[in-house]
Parts: sequence; structure tokens; C-alpha cells
Amino acid sequence: MNEVVSFIKQYITFAVGFVVVTVVVVFIAVSTRGELLTQQFFDPLRITSSRDEVRIVGIDDASLQSIGAWPWDRSIFAKLTSSLYEHGAKAVVYDVLFLEPRSGDIVFKKVLDDSITPTVLAAKNNNGALLESFLRGGNTRIISSLPQVTPDTDGKVRMYPQGKEIGNVCVDTLAHSAFLIYIHKQFICNESYNSFRYPTSIQTVSVQDVLNNKIPNDFFKNKVIFIGSTALDLEDHFVGMSGEKVSGVYVHASIFTSLLNNVSDRTLTTTETTVLITLYGLLFLLVLYRTKTIITQLLVGTGFIIILITGTLTMFSYGIILPFPWLILVTFLIAGYNALYRFIKERKQNEYISSLFSKYVHKDVLEELMKSSSSLRFDGERREMSILFSDIRGFTSFSETMTPEELTKLLNGYLSAMTPAILEEKGTIDKFIGDAIMAFWNAPLFVEDHTTHAVKAGLRMEHALRLFNTKHKSNLAVGIGIHFGNVIVGNVGSEERVNYTILGDAVNLASRVEGLTKKYGVGLLVTEEAKERVHDANIIFRKLDIITVKGKSKPTVLYEAQTYNKEIKEIFTHYEHAFVHYQNKKWDEAETIFKELESKGDIPSLHMLERIPILKNDPSFDGVWHFDEK
Repeated sequence: MNEVVSFIKQYITFAVGFVVVTVVVVFIAVSTRGELLTQQFFDPLRITSSRDEVRIVGIDDASLQSIGAWPWDRSIFAKLTSSLYEHGAKAVVYDVLFLEPRSGDIVFKKVLDDSITPTVLAAKNNNGALLESFLRGGNTRIISSLPQVTPDTDGKVRMYPQGKEIGNVCVDTLAHSAFLIYIHKQFICNESYNSFRYPTSIQTVSVQDVLNNKIPNDFFKNKVIFIGSTALDLEDHFVGMSGEKVSGVYVHASIFTSLLNNVSDRTLTTTETTVLITLYGLLFLLVLYRTKTIITQLLVGTGFIIILITGTLTMFSYGIILPFPWLILVTFLIAGYNALYRFIKERKQNEYISSLFSKYVHKDVLEELMKSSSSLRFDGERREMSILFSDIRGFTSFSETMTPEELTKLLNGYLSAMTPAILEEKGTIDKFIGDAIMAFWNAPLFVEDHTTHAVKAGLRMEHALRLFNTKHKSNLAVGIGIHFGNVIVGNVGSEERVNYTILGDAVNLASRVEGLTKKYGVGLLVTEEAKERVHDANIIFRKLDIITVKGKSKPTVLYEAQTYNKEIKEIFTHYEHAFVHYQNKKWDEAETIFKELESKGDIPSLHMLERIPILKNDPSFDGVWHFDEK
């Protein structure tokens, strides 16, 4: 139950963090400033191909110097317009206001009245009232349109309206009027805003060059001509996509070019932006959460950014502007949040591991546990493990001869002497049970050749005991039992107290084997399952007996383990010869060898000599000795 609650709490915490990150990014992205930053990111990409159908005639500095200061006599525009008509212009678009009377109006109006070429004159929205040029007259080919554009707060013009309702009249805009003229369609009122892109170039000539006939005859033929100020002093300029100044007439000509190329960019709505950022962030988080190493996380993050860039550019080619800066931001924020969450979680996990194992495993093993904390399981799993039990023989009667203070001091010293032998062989101390020690190998970390380490730990414990007895002038004797088998390992306990331990039949057998050491008078007993998995030439074994313990029908083969010694090796060899005779009921041969070994102080041989008289009268003996007590 605790594991389930902990799991739910972790994911709720993780989800809350994700929601906070997403809400913050979405709020920024859909704000006015956030949308502007998105637009600014795509400015360098707002390019469309040039069109030969469009020309600009600029009122530039050279024209002002040649013709005179602004405003000009309207006869100049009459001559300019007539020249464009004569050169076959398809349409003429004036980004110039002709609202107040000036000298030359009569001749200019006469040119317009006689025109068969569609001409767009700029009108003005005067506080909700439409002001049209009085030069328009009654010629239906002369159209009034609005030249106004609305730049963003950074001075760049990215959008244009298709029309504007002023009073009861819906008026088109300059570039859109020119486009409808070009494709021969009627204007339908639409006040929506559309984006456009700037062409790579627009062919531009000076007014004075047109008036002085310096332009080739076919330069204006079948072209839409935009006329307007390009001189800086006339203050009709905006900020270009790269930060440069661009004239208003260039903006109108660019809108017209974009319409010809049928390119328009659409930004996502608030709802679309919210859904996209949320889904993208969730996908990135789920993939990132499943990664284990920092390298994998970096690869995943890099992969997502590459996919994001590719997808954004692909969508832009179809005219859809994704909130790329904010998708990048949510990528880094989620990556940072994931790293922080993992750090905190790993830190808590390490603190938990430290509280569980700091006193029960070697410091090097503890460091490895910390490094592998994210992959460890504590909720219970089945593993093959080596189990060790040790106990001080006769501890109960021994303790009765000492004061509590003396006993505690001696026991603490003994356990302190035994502990390094286990920890330095990569073992985990499960618990101290009075004078008894329970330890295991191959958990929580996997340990290669763990049974060899377990047996070596038992031999080191015997050596440490000899040093302890010498130092403290004591005569403690210890029995150690080791078994290999399948067990369940994990956290076991109540809600108030939990212990990382092992459970299973193999644990019980290991404890029984330890208890049998006093029966045979040996220090270290191992089962055949453990002996077969020991790979160290310095450790020798003798097959001591085949037995069954109480409650078990399957025989267990017992071996004594010791560090190699020529004399001990000879005893072990002779004993095993005797044991073969013993199993084959060749009692005399067995007794002869056992007596020889017993005379040399071999206690297991004495034990077998005591058993043989009993077995001689037992025709059912099958080579297995059955212990009826635990």
C-alpha cells in the first residue's frame, strides 16, 4: 500500500510541475509580446520570389533635387501618369495623397478622366469619414483605396487588411485593389488581416528618369506600377525584416507581390497554441522520463530540437507559423525540470539507500548503490543469492558468567571484528540477532561470483575471530553456515518500520547448516549448492556428510571449507576415502581411517565413529543421516 501511495505522490508531483511549466509558457506565448517574439523569429524567412509584373517609381532624393522641393506641382504627376499610360502600364497605383487643391490639378484631372488604364488613388480615413481625392472624377477606372498600413510595435509591417469599413462604405487597400485589378475580380468587403512576405527585389526607377525618358519603352508594359516616396526626408518609411528602413510604397508593392505568389502566413490561434505546446511538452516529457542516462537524455533533447526545427520550417513552407521560440523554451524548461526532479528524487533515493545500507554494506558498495539508485528495486524480487549465518557457540551459558557491561563490550567488539570480513567481500549484513549474524550476497547490487565472496568472507571471519581471541584473551568459538539458493529479497515490515531482507526456504536451510557446525565440531559448513559455485583454488573442501534436516525430505550434502594447507588437504582426502566406505557400509574400513584422523584431533571423524555403531544395526541406512532436531 505504501508503495502505491508513494508512486501516486511521485506522479502527482511530476504532473503538477509539468502543468506549471506548460501554463507559464502558454501564457507568455499567447501574450502580445509573446506573439511578437514569434513573429520576429520568422522575419528572416519572410521572403517570396520577385515578380516581373510589378514596378516601383520612386519619389527619391535625386527627383527632389531635379524637380524641386515637395510638394510638387500636379502637372508633374500628369506628365508622369501620361508617360506610364503611354508605355502600356496595366495599372497605376499612387501611394500619394491628392486631397487638397494645388497648381496643375486641371491638367492632372484631365489625364485621369481620359484614362482607360485602371488607376488607384490614395484615400484617407479621417476619424471615421472617408476623404477621397477630388481628382477622381467620374471615371470608374479611377479607384479610391486606403494606403495605411499598421506596423507592429517594433515598427515592422507584417500584416495588411483587405478592406476597411468607413461610415457606410467599405474601402479596399492599395495593394489588394491592384491585385483585384490584375486578376479582374470585384472587391468584396473583408476587414480581416493577412500576413505577407517581402520579395527578394522589386525593380525600382526614379521619377525624374521616367520624365526624362531614360527608361526603356517596354519597362512598364503590362506592369502594375506603384508610385510613392522613397526619399528619407518625406518620412514615409517603416522597419524592414532585417532592421533596415523600407519605404511605404515598397511595402504596398511587396503585399501585391505576395498576393501574386499566393503566399500568406497564418499564426496559430490561442487555442491551437495552447494545445500544441501542451501536447508537444507532454510527448517530450514522456520520452525523456523513460531515459536512464544523461547521454540518452541529451540525445533525446537534441533529437526533439532537430525534429522541431525541421517541422517548423516545413510548416512555414506551407504558410503556417508555429510558436517555435516557445516550443524551444518548453523543451529546455521541461528538460531542466526533469533533471531537477530526477536530482531530488535520486537524492531522496540515495538518502533512503544510505539509511538502509550505510552500516550493512561496504562503503564502495554503498557508492555503487548511490550510482545505481534509479534502477534498484526494493519492492520484492526473486534472485539467486548466497546466504551466511554465524553464531557464537554456547553464548547463553557464556554470557551468564559476565556482567551486562562486560558482555555488551565484548559482543560489540566481536561484531565489529566480524563486520569488515563480510563488507569487504561485497556482502550485505541483513541483521545482528544478539550474537548471531545474518548476511547475504547478490543484493541489492548484483555481485559476480558472489558465492566465492561469501565463502571467502566466512574464512576471513574465522581469521578475524582468532585475532580477536588473542587480543581480548577470550576463547570464543563460532559456527558459520553458507547456502546458495533462490530467495525473495525486498523491503519487509510494517508501516512504522521496514527492513531490507530475504525470505525463502534457502534462508531457513542456511540457518540450519550453521546450527550443524557444532554437531560436527567445524567452523565453516557449506552446502553442495554453494560449494559448486566457488571458484578459488586457495579454498579446499571436504565432503563431510549427507543429511536431511527436520521437516525436509531432500538430502543436503555438507562440506567443510578451509584455506588451502597441505596438512589439511591430506586430512580432507583421507576423510573423504573413509566417507566412501561409510556410505557403502564398509564399517571396518571406515572406522580404521576415522580412528587415525581422530587421533590427529579431527573432530568430524570422532563424530562419525560415534555414529557407526548405531548404523551397523540399521539395515535401512541409505547413506543419508537424518537429523530430528533443529
